[in-house]
Amino acid sequence: MSFLSRIFPPSRVTRLQTEREQWLRVPGLSYALKQLLEAPLPDFNATVTHLPWLVFDFETSGLDANTDCILSIGSVVAENGQIGLASAQHHYISSGNPVNARSAIINHITPEMLRDGVALDKAMEALFTSLTGRVAVVHGRMVERAFINAWLFKRYGREGLPLLWIDTLELERRHQQAARRIQNDLRLSSIRRDYHLPDYPAHHALCDAVATAEVLLAQIGARSHGHDLLLNAFLCD
Repeated sequence: MSFLSRIFPPSRVTRLQTEREQWLRVPGLSYALKQLLEAPLPDFNATVTHLPWLVFDFETSGLDANTDCILSIGSVVAENGQIGLASAQHHYISSGNPVNARSAIINHITPEMLRDGVALDKAMEALFTSLTGRVAVVHGRMVERAFINAWLFKRYGREGLPLLWIDTLELERRHQQAARRIQNDLRLSSIRRDYHLPDYPAHHALCDAVATAEVLLAQIGARSHGHDLLLNAFLCD
């Protein structure tokens, strides 16, 4: 990084375009990734609810992306302030890795459920296809981003895919800091209760994706006060 770039950092648009161009030069890039990286960037000054989102969630065998594995992926598309339940997808991942007892207690995913699952490569390509032209929405992106990075590094020796991320956990943390209110519990279920949303079964990838979509809509509604809120204010770096 040059001296001037440290003083005058590039805009988010410039940075994302540069990162996309670098990725597109990676040899052997899959068709799904090429389509994702070649899709036009949205207008960052557009109203956040007017842009399409892909809300998704990973259930994993643990939190270490280098040693643990993805067990299931759930996703749903939202656009124009509405959640398209007809778009909902859920896949168990058949990776050949054993399910550990600790994760099975949390997410109730057993080896029998994974036996007829899809291969991780196929599931990730499907995810990238669904993400094309859409904003990635998750709750606690450190998990999803870490496992995506681990898969990318294994396939291409490179990580840091330039996605547009909205993280409902990070949004809630920002809101609480601005309101000078400290709440240590930022779990999806706890935040849902704060917004008077009904309880959903936790630790199921599709249920958590829908639950996250509802939380983001509630967060936007609580902050809009009749005004359009712009995408740029919701993105995470």
